[in-house]
Amino acid sequence: MSDTATTIDRSAFEAEHARWHEHVEARRTAPYGPLSVTSLRWLGAEPQCFAQLPGAWRAEADGTVIAELAEGESLVLDGETITGELRLGPLAGIETATVEHGELRIEAAARGGSIALRVRDPRSSDRVDYPGTAVFPPEPRWVVDARFVPVPQDDVEVDSIIPGKPQHYDSPGVAEFELDGRALRLVLFRGAGPDGLRAIFADADERTFPAARNVEVERIGPDAVRIDFNRATNPPCAYSAGATCPLPPPGNRLPVPIPAGEAAPGRTPHD
Repeated sequence: MSDTATTIDRSAFEAEHARWHEHVEARRTAPYGPLSVTSLRWLGAEPQCFAQLPGAWRAEADGTVIAELAEGESLVLDGETITGELRLGPLAGIETATVEHGELRIEAAARGGSIALRVRDPRSSDRVDYPGTAVFPPEPRWVVDARFVPVPQDDVEVDSIIPGKPQHYDSPGVAEFELDGRALRLVLFRGAGPDGLRAIFADADERTFPAARNVEVERIGPDAVRIDFNRATNPPCAYSAGATCPLPPPGNRLPVPIPAGEAAPGRTPHD
């Protein structure tokens, strides 16, 4: 564990944590953020029509998405109005392509070898009525320095919140550390930026979201990383039935409680 607790300016630490969570909530409640999702449909080879959306939609075997638009129907792709036929992709892996229809954003998303059609609407009740998410009081003890062990894996399969739709990610290695004298490890995945890392994990505290949480991991040396569990966030699937979130690999389900970061929706640190 890091010796951060003995060197930190507590008031600055708490103020920075508050700013961080304001930023998290701002992204979550953005007009087209996670709370704006209103539906998730899976495409097949046969054309399907959906309420609110123009066109008949289908997905080909190679991941190409096609919407056949009737007379008077249109969609907007990269600022260009499309009539007749819209083609997206082919999409693979976890690629996503977005088109617009009025205030709606329509995402064609490759997930688990299939294509999902996800609609985002700023008027979503999940977004309009969102009450906010509670966080545990930030504690320096949850800033953990870990040993980075390079174990590159090009194709780690993890389950997703959608049964039968696994997802695949690259992993550069694992983080090994101790909490309360217990040896633990997390498989790390690529994060934001060229050197970014993140962990998808779950813990044993009943007040945290049980399916998964996410935390960015900071490189602090060739063989060392820092995990600030105070900045663990809930995934979109904690709030929306239209999410396709990856779940932690089995080894990332930690057998210890980590009362840090965001609590589960509707829970508080005092429950």
